[in-house]
Amino acid sequence: MIFSWSQFVEIAEYLKEQGDNNQIPQEAAYRCSVSRAYYGAYRHAQNYAKDESSYMPETNGTDHVRLREWFEDKNMTPISRRLRRLHQWRKECDYNEPFQNIPNLLMCVQNSISTARDIIASLK
Repeated sequence: MIFSWSQFVEIAEYLKEQGDNNQIPQEAAYRCSVSRAYYGAYRHAQNYAKDESSYMPETNGTDHVRLREWFEDKNMTPISRRLRRLHQWRKECDYNEPFQNIPNLLMCVQNSISTARDIIASLK
């Protein structure tokens, strides 16, 4: 059975809800939520590219850029832009303390989940 990467977005929503209700540390929940939303959309998009053509990931850090370039080459620039934005938010949440480019973490979480859902819906 093939794993459904869109389930990561469901986990992102769950983490957001847990953070909203202070069931778990809010900032940690929100940061993880952004990360899971990105990887849910990214891996769904990667599988789409593999299914649609001969796209083969190299399984290293360059794959994030290469996948966005693949979508640009296929005239699917909006997908590429959304993936880029999600990737930037994910890196900010995973690496920066304090935040450098996220003035409102809750809004970033909401936008990340929404953007991830949009990407997945566009690639059905």
